[in-house]
Amino acid sequence: MEDQVYSYQLKPLVIPGVLYLAMAPILYAVLYYGLKIAALETDILLWVYSITAVGIIAIWMYGRSKKFRVTDNQLVFSSLRGEYRLSSAEIRRIALFTTKQGKEIVQIKTKSQDYYLSDLYFPFPELMTELEQYIKENDIRTNFSLT
Repeated sequence: MEDQVYSYQLKPLVIPGVLYLAMAPILYAVLYYGLKIAALETDILLWVYSITAVGIIAIWMYGRSKKFRVTDNQLVFSSLRGEYRLSSAEIRRIALFTTKQGKEIVQIKTKSQDYYLSDLYFPFPELMTELEQYIKENDIRTNFSLT
């Protein structure tokens, strides 16, 4: 059986940025030609626009590389920063939280660091099912209601 790879959804992160990149030149043109702002202010706005564009591209590249999978009885997180594997012995607790907006977040606690999985990982229901199976197999403390 091939391991299911859960990838990070980029739409919630990138769409607002792309809309900004599309709308900002129009706003800058209105400010420059309509309100006759100074050249220094225009240069500052162009720098802000350029830095924002680079930031959005960096977020897109990093988000595109984020993946999660359960393989060889380990939880594997991978991104541009590399791959990190958690064995069941390292995991102290796996908890499920719901935010005020109704979004589900899974917290994986180890002795040294906490890891988070949100519903931005696709497909999240299958990820939750596989995580519940992993918890049962390895007898990990959790607040999940496992049946």
